[in-house]
Amino acid sequence: MFLHEKTCRENLKRNTVSDGFELEREKTMKMWTKKVAAGISGLLTAVWMMGMPATAFAAQWTDGTGDIAGYAESVTGFVQFGGKWYYYDQSGQKLTGWQEYDDNWYYMDAAGVMQTGWQKLDGKWYYLYASGRMATGWAEIDGDWYFFNGGGVMKTGWLETGGKWYFFNGGGVMRTGWVSTGGKWYYMDGDGVMQTGWLKKDGNWYYLDSSGVMQTGSCKIDGVTYSFSSDGVMLSGNAPASDFDPASVRSLLNGASLTPRQTADSKLNQTVSSWISSHLTSSMTTWEKVKAIYDGLLKLNYGAPDDSVIDTSGLSMDELMSLYFDGPEYNARLLLLSGSGTEEHFAAALASLLRAIGLNAQVAEGIVYQDTALTTGTPSSWVTVTISGTSYIFDVAADLRAGGGYSCFCRTASDLGGRYQQTDVFAFQTEKTYSA
Repeated sequence: MFLHEKTCRENLKRNTVSDGFELEREKTMKMWTKKVAAGISGLLTAVWMMGMPATAFAAQWTDGTGDIAGYAESVTGFVQFGGKWYYYDQSGQKLTGWQEYDDNWYYMDAAGVMQTGWQKLDGKWYYLYASGRMATGWAEIDGDWYFFNGGGVMKTGWLETGGKWYFFNGGGVMRTGWVSTGGKWYYMDGDGVMQTGWLKKDGNWYYLDSSGVMQTGSCKIDGVTYSFSSDGVMLSGNAPASDFDPASVRSLLNGASLTPRQTADSKLNQTVSSWISSHLTSSMTTWEKVKAIYDGLLKLNYGAPDDSVIDTSGLSMDELMSLYFDGPEYNARLLLLSGSGTEEHFAAALASLLRAIGLNAQVAEGIVYQDTALTTGTPSSWVTVTISGTSYIFDVAADLRAGGGYSCFCRTASDLGGRYQQTDVFAFQTEKTYSA
């Protein structure tokens, strides 16, 4: 029996009157007791669903403000009245402000009502989950990511955590993509992590220093000088080797159909055969052979070749014209014999060597632009290799001038931002095939 009910009964016994109201008072008291019992049942259910202790809850009677007007045993902890949650101490006193429960923090307003959602307190922003628990650390709210320190305060600006840098705008939202702050540009990946080093975005190359700052103007990177526009787009120089994906290129080259070819220039064929014997082995895969050829040419010098390595004495004018202009053979011989050359020489030598191991290689001629807007370009030569109907670009001279790497190794025109605009093919002279 509830204490209130017991007290009421005792009072009734002491104060029995003969005016006919005794029965009505007894009836009223029983109805009130049933309401209290029903309220307690609902309260205990709500407390249990919230995962909070229901100890010490007995008969409770509220005046609608969360203040207990009467109780049988002390009410402590979280209590729900009228759809709102309150927090009571051991003496049954309703508490306000910040309250700690089970290692989590909750906030009760001046009326003692537990708060949820965004709260601005003392000029700082906090977030309270639907359970009232204060958010700390990372929190995804309405599709955006926020970070709250150990005290629950929302973070704005720069944050370093886990060895990575993040940036949050004035509203606390973690930023991704390009971010401008302090007059400088930064780039955050899809997880909000600040990027450094080379960045390829929308077909353009950018460079972000160790502090994440996007570079503009002239910049020396790993000993190589590059030029970047005011928007950070690389204008001169070549993309970094870090973009090179050896696994996919290996699979592509090893799957290519091979038809070894000689040129019509017997002296070039001898030079190519000698070079291959010195650098390749029959046990190598196609990928290994192509990479060994590319690496070998990267060790040569960029510059005008010594044309005295080819004896042209005794040749007629027509023969000289044929030697110089009928095909790329002469340029290939100059590079392989002298060890120096420019774009046309490197392209001719690379194509000759690739054809010798069986790839369908040609010397392409056209314009190489410095930017994807195709505003500034230079006449040049490079190699195209056709594999399964797709043309792949190899520009060893460009990689050599950029200080090495494989930025222009087995790339499609799209991979290179459309900067390679082919206008012609410098075809080899009549050729014949032979067994490798």
